[in-house]
This record gives sequence, structure tokens and C-alpha cells, in this order.
Amino acid sequence: MSNECKYEINTKHGELLIVDEPLNYEDSKQVCESLSSILAPMNNEEIIQEISSHLTPCNATAYHGNTFPRQRDVMKWTGGLETYRNNGKWSDGVEYNDTLHDNLFMDDAGPMYSLTCKTSYLEPTKKLLAFDSCSDERPFVCMRLPVVPEAKEDRTTHLFIIGLAMICIVLFLFQMLRFGKCMARGENKHKRETVRQAADDLEQRALDA
Repeated sequence: MSNECKYEINTKHGELLIVDEPLNYEDSKQVCESLSSILAPMNNEEIIQEISSHLTPCNATAYHGNTFPRQRDVMKWTGGLETYRNNGKWSDGVEYNDTLHDNLFMDDAGPMYSLTCKTSYLEPTKKLLAFDSCSDERPFVCMRLPVVPEAKEDRTTHLFIIGLAMICIVLFLFQMLRFGKCMARGENKHKRETVRQAADDLEQRALDA
């Protein structure tokens, strides 16, 4: 066993952070959060296979510099599932589904009714999960989920919208100007007709006199 233990491993599911120190479920979850990650949500066979493939025997280095073997493959690793009274939720927010998730566990045994917190753990050699109390201390695996890049703003579309808005404003002002001229022509015509009518009235009065 000559390979050194790895603690950060990139996968297509996210970056795995392997923590060999045994902690209970709540403490494990807090450690993952402090590392900007979550307890690994082992909620499908592909993820379980991926994580199990990295939990193999390796050589760890102690503080004094000496190395010692670490049998990661025979250890039980806490994952990101919390259950209570037959209800469960994975650390990535996915609700536990009997149809989808029971087959990930030994004997296809899903969450059992319990008034206390239960969590899952992985046995790498079996590539299967099992349930145990949240208070039990085990090593654990954190996962940093891939960051989905934000969609870049389409500058061309943005400029097109601005240009279209400017055209609409110009057309509106042009129509208002035309309307104003029409109103002015109408007023002038009305004034001319009034003056003409007044002149005709005066002329008619003069003839009558």
C-alpha cells in the first residue's frame, strides 16, 4: 500500500472532501458547512460508486512525519441523509423517495420509524448504505457541489431593446407634433371662418339699413 491518502478529490458530481476524524452527524454537518460544502448526498448509485472508488486503503501522514496505513475501505462513512419518523431529506434538498432510494440500502431497507434522528452511512466494499443513530461518531465525506455559471447578459439583445425603445419614443413625439399642427390648423381655420362670418353679418346689416 504505497499510495498516499487523498483528502480533496474532484469528480463530475462535485469536489469530495474526505474527513477521517470520527464525528457525530451534527458535528460532521457543521464541519462540511465550514468548508463551504455539504455532507455528500449519496442518493443515487452513480454517486455511491464514485465515492466508494475513492475510499480505498492508503497511507496517512502523522503530525510527526511518520506514515501509517488507513483502511478507509472497511470504515463506515456518514453521508448526507437525515430521517425522522419515516421522513427523510438528503443534504442537497431532495426528499427521500422509497421507490428511488430504498434499493441503495442493504436489504432494500428504507428509513424506519423512529422518534430520534437517524442518518445513513456508506460501506465502501459493499457500495451500499445503512442506517444508524445521528449520535454515533464516524468519518464522513463532504461535497462541494459544482457551481452553475450565471448566464451572461446578451449585449446585442440589450442594445436592440434600447434602440427599439428610442425609436418608439421618437415616433410618439413625431405623432404628437403632427397632432399639434393639425390642432393649430383647425384653430386657424375656425378663426378665419368666424372673421368671415362677422364681415358677412356687417355687410348684410349695412344693406338692410
